[in-house]
Amino acid sequence: MASTKKPRILQSGSGNAKIRHGMQDYIVLTLSLAASDSAGFNLCPLAFPVSRVDAMRAAGVSDLSIVEMVKGSGLSACSVACCVNRSGRGVMANVRDARVRLSHWFRDDRPGFLAALLEELRGHVRRAGEAVVAVRPNTNSDVPWERLCPEMFDLPIQYWDYTKVAKRLGRTPANYRLVYSVNDATTPEDWERVHATRSSVAVVFDVEWQPSGRPEHRRFGVLPQTWTDPTGYRWRVIDGDQTDLRFTDPEMVCVGLRLKGTIAGREFSRCSGFATGVSNRAWTKIHPGAQ
Repeated sequence: MASTKKPRILQSGSGNAKIRHGMQDYIVLTLSLAASDSAGFNLCPLAFPVSRVDAMRAAGVSDLSIVEMVKGSGLSACSVACCVNRSGRGVMANVRDARVRLSHWFRDDRPGFLAALLEELRGHVRRAGEAVVAVRPNTNSDVPWERLCPEMFDLPIQYWDYTKVAKRLGRTPANYRLVYSVNDATTPEDWERVHATRSSVAVVFDVEWQPSGRPEHRRFGVLPQTWTDPTGYRWRVIDGDQTDLRFTDPEMVCVGLRLKGTIAGREFSRCSGFATGVSNRAWTKIHPGAQ
């Protein structure tokens, strides 16, 4: 007889290399649905479906042609370079399958999924005692939790996420910090929303990211100190790879992230404009999370 036991929805943040940095003062949890349309339907509404890119590449379509198609769609090419399914634990079949199963539960039994999510969240709050519980519900997705499950924000939990959907900015509860992810499909209207809501932004910079191998081979690019957006506004850049806990950031900063993923994925990001080039190619051997 098949098991009817539902899978656990929330995972410890310690299982995510990036989130693990800086989580010592919090009980950090993540919710990992499947990225882009890797579950058969798109949970990142502004991401060009990665399945279509894979199909075009298999048919021999060049990356330049794919980039033109993506740009014409009004969507972002972020899913092509997304390291969720292309590197790290995301390449493991059991991890990817678990995310797909969770995503199908989320789609096919929304009331049951949300009830189980609330039960898990309440359980973590009870066990936390005096500790602060922090949750990133969109580790791989871009789901509007503020609309789908407003009850979760009544709990004494600090939430945070990145989003490419600028309309979500300024419409979330006080304990849900959203950072706008600048991308190749960002519009002037998106920038208006960012500035009107005094939101922070995240920018992927094309600098070194080589965390593995022998110590002498490791390289971490130096991020620029400031970045000017298309409207002319000059942002102060903070190192987003030191910690992922965006609710600890000052207001209205640019969260600098180093370009990651496979060689092919990084090259596609440069080609599409998803990654922002910099003139300074300096690097250090010290991991940002250790600084």
